[in-house]
Amino acid sequence: MIDIAIADDSAVIRNLLEEILRYEPGYSLVASFENGRDIVAWARDGGRADVFVVDMRLPGLSGTATMNALRKHAPEARILAFSASAQEESVKSALAAGADGYLLKEATLKELMTALAVPGKTAEARAPQRPGKQRAASSADGDRRGEGYTVLVVDDHDLVRDATSAMLESKAFTVAACDSGRSAREWLAQGHSCDAALVDLRLGDESGAELVAACRELSPNTAVVLHSGAADQDGARVSRETGADGFLAKGDYTIDQMVEYLVDAIERRRGAAAL
Repeated sequence: MIDIAIADDSAVIRNLLEEILRYEPGYSLVASFENGRDIVAWARDGGRADVFVVDMRLPGLSGTATMNALRKHAPEARILAFSASAQEESVKSALAAGADGYLLKEATLKELMTALAVPGKTAEARAPQRPGKQRAASSADGDRRGEGYTVLVVDDHDLVRDATSAMLESKAFTVAACDSGRSAREWLAQGHSCDAALVDLRLGDESGAELVAACRELSPNTAVVLHSGAADQDGARVSRETGADGFLAKGDYTIDQMVEYLVDAIERRRGAAAL
């Protein structure tokens, strides 16, 4: 197993990585922190990980200071800087602080798993999802609650889209993925069908609310669940105002809770269609 420890002040990122690692064979999340001070204290007190994933913009103790301290307390570990910034200055400061690698938060799932790899240890990395390509259902852990259901995942964030697709596949859903509202409309207009669509509320080319209306026109029996990084959103209000069948705050659920939510939304939409 490759043991991973994370420091990131975003609960969405921490929970997303936790769920990814839970369902990726060969990886184990051993610790997760919202600031640099706590992960450094953990390592100083004997906490051990093969890879430390450190947000460049941590509150209090900065990302570079955190990496400097971790290099002292865990000299053999791999340190991966995780950042939303691609600026050269940010990359240079991370490497100077002791980082072994630098990964953008817009990375794909394959890029993330490659960055987490440790020389001398092997772990199976999942293949990336191509936008609009539908993959057959599979379930490595025997949980097949999604069997017989097709879900369309629409998100312009590569890592979120790939990870969500992979986690749903682990529960035997058949998954298709699109990286924009336009590609989702085209996919539906081509005659493809899905039982549920998990739609990012803030897509790059249009709002999730606009795509809800398009889904109602192109695939009226599809349950549409909006997906947002804003955990403080009033989900019931957003669903009511957009006509969606539900709302999930990114990072505010486990994969098992998402499965239950999607299956429930699908059954409610089917019941409404029958009536």
